[in-house]
Amino acid sequence: MRLRRSVLFTPGDRSDRLRKAFAGAMADVVVADLEDAVAPADKEEARRSVAAALRAVSASPSERAVRINAWPGPESERDLDVVLDAAPDLVVVPKAEDPAAVVALADRLAQAEDENGRPDGATRILLILESARGVLRAEPLASAHARVAAVAFGAEDLAADVGLRRSVGNAEVSVPRALVALAAAAARVQAIDMITADFRDLERTADEARKARALGYAGKMCLHPAQVVAVHEALRPTQEEEAWAHKVVDAAKAGDTARGGVLVIDGRMVDVPLVEQARRILREAEAP
Repeated sequence: MRLRRSVLFTPGDRSDRLRKAFAGAMADVVVADLEDAVAPADKEEARRSVAAALRAVSASPSERAVRINAWPGPESERDLDVVLDAAPDLVVVPKAEDPAAVVALADRLAQAEDENGRPDGATRILLILESARGVLRAEPLASAHARVAAVAFGAEDLAADVGLRRSVGNAEVSVPRALVALAAAAARVQAIDMITADFRDLERTADEARKARALGYAGKMCLHPAQVVAVHEALRPTQEEEAWAHKVVDAAKAGDTARGGVLVIDGRMVDVPLVEQARRILREAEAP
């Protein structure tokens, strides 16, 4: 499973910024935004800009993603008509609420892959859960199709939908935030945390990222490149975690956990899931 620590949104109508973001490989995922970041009158031009940027940077260490408009719908159909030929790695779906719609999107992606000679399953899906209905259907959405790679928690739109009063401490979204992480774990996909709306407050960004990691989140949505650095540092394993992971992985190589065995390390039982967790920690520690 690839790292998705940072998911950076870039307006789809800013072709210069978008190509720089795709090529710069600063964020693990770079999202060309065709939804909220683009005015209705500018969407057609934005689609062409996004497709051109995808073609210009066809290979990047960053995952190249596109956030389409509400699916299903005429705007998102047009989004897909224009950008799928340019082979994005990931399609981001806002306000996801219906598992059947996820399946329909997966079929649409499979058709585009077949028409363009791409491998089946090459285009993955990230769902943003940002309404009461979406959060309450988190697990069926996360497990709707094998193409779903991750689900993200959208606190700001959820607050608007439910009538929550947002606070710095995030107490009002603690339950849905935890629910999305649990649903992702149950479906064996990654969970991506909410944005920090004040992108200049890097201390808050880092603090939210650390708390999200404790809940089981793999990454965080970002609005500004400066947040990417803060998020990566916040999610980097501690020296103690890295030392524990090395000890577990080394012991597993000599033990029998691959066939379901259990090890005892420092008085703690370690089985296959903990070995996988240790390997993930080492991948995170080695990442730039």
